[in-house]
Amino acid sequence: MDTMVKRAEYASNAYYNLGLSMAKVRNLTGAIQNLKISLSLNKNNIDARNLLGLVYCEMGDVVEALSQWVVSKSIQKTDNIAGTYITQIQSNQAKFELISSTVKKYNLSLKYAREGNTDMATIQLKKIVSQNPKLVSAQLLLALLYIKDREFQKAKKPVNAVLRIDRNNVTALRYMAEIDEALNSKKKKDSSLGVLTRKSRELEAKPLSGNDVIMPGSSYKEPSNGAVTVINILIGIVIGAALIWFLIIPARYRGITEEYNNSIQQYSEQLSSGNVELNSLERQLDEIRTEKENLEARLQEVSGTDGNNKLLTAVVDSANAYLANKMTDAAVALIDIDVSALPSEGAKTLYNTISGATMMDASADLYNKGLTAYNRGNFTDAADYMVKSYKCDKKKAEAVYYAAKSYASLNDVENAKKYYNIIIDSFKSSRYIAEATTYVNTN
Repeated sequence: MDTMVKRAEYASNAYYNLGLSMAKVRNLTGAIQNLKISLSLNKNNIDARNLLGLVYCEMGDVVEALSQWVVSKSIQKTDNIAGTYITQIQSNQAKFELISSTVKKYNLSLKYAREGNTDMATIQLKKIVSQNPKLVSAQLLLALLYIKDREFQKAKKPVNAVLRIDRNNVTALRYMAEIDEALNSKKKKDSSLGVLTRKSRELEAKPLSGNDVIMPGSSYKEPSNGAVTVINILIGIVIGAALIWFLIIPARYRGITEEYNNSIQQYSEQLSSGNVELNSLERQLDEIRTEKENLEARLQEVSGTDGNNKLLTAVVDSANAYLANKMTDAAVALIDIDVSALPSEGAKTLYNTISGATMMDASADLYNKGLTAYNRGNFTDAADYMVKSYKCDKKKAEAVYYAAKSYASLNDVENAKKYYNIIIDSFKSSRYIAEATTYVNTN
């Protein structure tokens, strides 16, 4: 067994060294792959985990980086450079929140792109890369949208930005090959059109030679008599007047009528088209309003009215308490967080790491504090402690029971019934069921 462990550690170190060499030449994609293999072989490889955090940070994903460093710090609490990295991030909270918000905005942009709303996605991504130019995933998505719209020159900028960060990024290299191929094809097509245009201009400018000019034969004859000439002219005038009266004038009136009818038809079509477009714009406006309301509700849920990212702030506060060995405080910071609402996988990993290490012990600690407060008649604090204890451990029936009793002692019937109902619904076999049922039925 010891031999197998040593072999795994040796292989883990080998992959770490390979990842380190790739990171030094800015092959960050390859570095991440090798460092993940290193950690799969030995999850306690501190050097590999810290380097993985640095690579994520260099690629603009600070939340994922922080997750790796917090796990590293929990494995090795002393003499660990991960603590320095965490302190540096915490020292500039405003920048951390700004960069973290770009990850959330990227997820929203990705949603827009998948729904076919590429204009909104492009606008959002431009803001993201201006705030966090190292966020590789955002740069690549922006390049992809430009390629889709055949704006190849614009697509080169985000692709080049990615390659400056991660030289061997496979996706960026593939995009660049497609861009170069499209631009070269366009250049050849423009060149061919230029040759044809020049030949046409040369043919137009070339003067006709003597052989090219064809002189028509003359059929003119001098009239033999002046009176005949006058008569012919008069006859011609009469015939011309008749033609004008019977043919040209009716045709002109008919043309004016047709033109008028055509104008009426065009105006009708334009009006119909305008109505269709107006209806379409009204529908789009309704959709935008609905989306705006949804986003505002989502923003209120995630960010709060003060504009701070409450979810990420809570996770960071929990990490701070955890690193300071304040396990109960770390757990309490997480109890009201919906893990599915966290903006990135890194934040979810961090949440799961801390909650898994703290929740059960915190529940017991909070329960003991609540029981002490209850026995002293301090029912307000008792209720608070017991509710938090239950949130940390959803199987702790006694915490629910004393929360209900504390609220009942405070004459807060609504909350008392709420927690007695939890006993009735979730703890049917507990010894508190009879008391809970009696209270609910009599209040």
